[in-house]
Amino acid sequence: MKHNYSPNIAFFDSSQGGLTVWENVLKRFPNLNTQYLGDNARCPYGNKSAETIIKYSSEAALFLLNRNANLLIVACGTASSVAAKEIQKIFKIPIVGIVEGFCQFVGSILENKSRSVAVLGTRFTIKSGRFKEELSLYNINNVWERACPLFVPLVEEGISSGPMADAAADMYLWDIPEDTKIVMLACTHYPRLVHAIAASIERRLGKTIIYKTIDGDWVLILGRNNLEDPIYVVESSLPIVNYVSQFLHKNNSTGIYSQGNKHVFCTDAPSHFENIARFFTTIALPKVEVAEIQS
Repeated sequence: MKHNYSPNIAFFDSSQGGLTVWENVLKRFPNLNTQYLGDNARCPYGNKSAETIIKYSSEAALFLLNRNANLLIVACGTASSVAAKEIQKIFKIPIVGIVEGFCQFVGSILENKSRSVAVLGTRFTIKSGRFKEELSLYNINNVWERACPLFVPLVEEGISSGPMADAAADMYLWDIPEDTKIVMLACTHYPRLVHAIAASIERRLGKTIIYKTIDGDWVLILGRNNLEDPIYVVESSLPIVNYVSQFLHKNNSTGIYSQGNKHVFCTDAPSHFENIARFFTTIALPKVEVAEIQS
């Protein structure tokens, strides 16, 4: 059933993590009409089968298309890795997952292609092999991948620093390669743990850690050695902001970039969704609505 919504750009994630992407796009384009769907009733996606993830993602895409989405951003590392290519075949509007743009961006900033790139993601993102596959298109073949299943529940409990965050980061990153140049945060929850991740890497390798964001490069921690060879931590918002900019430039954005209308949907417990959402965005949310997803 079609609904009377203004033309918009839609964002989809398994829960609240994709709000980090939504926020950074709106920081750059504050008058953009947007809608966001967090499928919190069925998250996390990282421990589901590929068939289930594709089914859930297709249902979310249909919900958003029925509300006049002109572009769909799959702001979920797992769904992007597993389902984005499949739902691109089903629906007529442009659909972009974070994997392709993310890997293209890393390919453009990694000068020495022989250096290692570390990918941190959910179990299914890592198991899918999509990041390795996509990075190989840019002649990046030294890819170290690590599933970090404790990161999402930590963030959703409001834990982004302190002993538990540090212990989890150390557990996952103890053997990150010495020659790592770029660390890709392949889950939208992980930017909330970026300081714990950076500190863990510095403890292991002693290098300065620089965080690449839409607001520029930020030094997270000064290394005790190798100051001339920093490691860059990158998350998926920056390439998505660049993609949206190109989309608006190439397409007639009249109606999409106009009133700044915002709609936020979740599939369960909107008040709880809103409480957790505060960890992911500083932008005031509209009243969160319950999405009735058609299976």
